Amino acid sequence: MGVLNADNYSEDALPAFTPMSWSLKEIKAAIPRKYFVRDTQRGLLYFARDVLMAVVAWSLATFIDPYFKQTVTSELLTPTGAEVMRWAAWGF
Repeated sequence: MGVLNADNYSEDALPAFTPMSWSLKEIKAAIPRKYFVRDTQRGLLYFARDVLMAVVAWSLATFIDPYFKQTVTSELLTPTGAEVMRWAAWGF
């Protein structure tokens, strides 16, 4: 596949859209009925789990900057190393 740029791009060169050959009714019929049962309690448990995970991630993230700004950490990793590790922790 070639590189697209403004000079050789053409809408006409794109393949024509062809819709899928299955209907939504056929797709839904292929999925077992048990996956369409609504369960409020399970949904609320998933919601609570997601909120808890977000709170834990947020609270752990508040320790990243203070930890890598400590003198002990800077001496152990060198100032540049501490900065690199801080950026890596935020990237994680």
